Amino acid sequence: MEHLIKASLDIFRTHNILLYVVAITSGLLSYNTFGVADLTGYALIKEEYKNYIGLIFLLSTITIVVLCVKSIINYLRNSLSKSSFKKQASKRIDQKLANLTNQEKAVLLQFFIQQSETIWLPFRTQEVVELINSNILTLASNAARMTLVGEAAMLNLSIDMKQRLANSYPEIYSENYNETEVKTLLGKFTPKSVIEVNRDRRTIGY
Repeated sequence: MEHLIKASLDIFRTHNILLYVVAITSGLLSYNTFGVADLTGYALIKEEYKNYIGLIFLLSTITIVVLCVKSIINYLRNSLSKSSFKKQASKRIDQKLANLTNQEKAVLLQFFIQQSETIWLPFRTQEVVELINSNILTLASNAARMTLVGEAAMLNLSIDMKQRLANSYPEIYSENYNETEVKTLLGKFTPKSVIEVNRDRRTIGY
């Protein structure tokens, strides 16, 4: 509903306000609404000139209707496109969550270990790139830091995504995690680039 109201208001913001002024003014004069024609002396103008005002009202009204219809069509098209994109993104996330590699699980564990929704991770590491492409991780900031393993970026794992991970892998991401499994993941499968960024973060203090 909020998007529909915004789209309706955008119709008046987008189109030239003078077009609305011309349409309203010519309409008031042509139909003598509220006695405007009498008040302005329009009623005394020759009939042949009044026809021009009527034509202006007709053309401006048709133009406004066409522009409004165009805006409505664009709104519906964008809404359908956004809905389709959200469905595709949700499908990609579900597929990825069901098929996480051990390295990707270890990367995601960093958010739980650091107890934060946003942490620094190596931006070019394959596992991180896969998680970003799958819409599981998102950029939290455009800021970047150079490390020995390349760029590190501030990435976000939402609370909702953390909950989905806990539901999908309770033995790793829930409060009742399996300590042995978590230690194995961290010890054997944490990418070296992630370890390096964590070391760099602790040393420099960011």
